[in-house]
Amino acid sequence: MNGKPNSGGYRKRRSGNYVCHCCKKEQVFCWSCPCGFMICKECFEENKWGISNGPTWICPDCERIRMM
Repeated sequence: MNGKPNSGGYRKRRSGNYVCHCCKKEQVFCWSCPCGFMICKECFEENKWGISNGPTWICPDCERIRMM
């Protein structure tokens, strides 16, 4: 344990809204990467052909493979 409360292996849910990097609009939910890249559902669907191949997507900023 690192002494932090609620450090049971689960990430704390992010509070607040998100801002999509594509449309620049504030959203209730965005797919996000630890590097800070965020993409809303609508923009994700428009760009799915270039960043996703099924259950995974690749962050266009840092190229990490992320699960949906």
